[in-house]
Amino acid sequence: MLPTPEPPGRERGDDEAGTELIRVWLERNGVTTNGIALHDGSGLSRLNLVTPEATAQMLTLVSRSGNQTFRESLPIAGDDGTLGGRLKTITGRAFAKTGSLIYVNSLSGYVLTANGETLAFAIFCNDYVGRANSSRLIDEIVVRLAGYSDTPP
Repeated sequence: MLPTPEPPGRERGDDEAGTELIRVWLERNGVTTNGIALHDGSGLSRLNLVTPEATAQMLTLVSRSGNQTFRESLPIAGDDGTLGGRLKTITGRAFAKTGSLIYVNSLSGYVLTANGETLAFAIFCNDYVGRANSSRLIDEIVVRLAGYSDTPP
């Protein structure tokens, strides 16, 4: 349900109205909103929560829009930005945003498969305290996605 409309020229501009508008837009576009918590319009609140499923669905929506500006803004595997030193075996085939905090690593974006299909993905490793770096595990998953082929051998 949308917030109660204000008279023309007097629309609400607070975080409550903004987060409700975002939630309604996501639901109307088929993005699963169960498990997400929106507390501000900027995404900077520590109370904001998003799921990998919702992130991948959102990336798929952006990709299907036909506008490549967002994808072109992402770091390129093995080439630049935060992915310049990562995913060297699939250089130029993954375009993704990294995220990290203490005990948290994530990578979300797009990967080109072995037969040229574009897949949207979102991988979050939360509370990871293992000996190996979770970024390495995330990279292994993305490399496997890049090797995917729906064509039988």
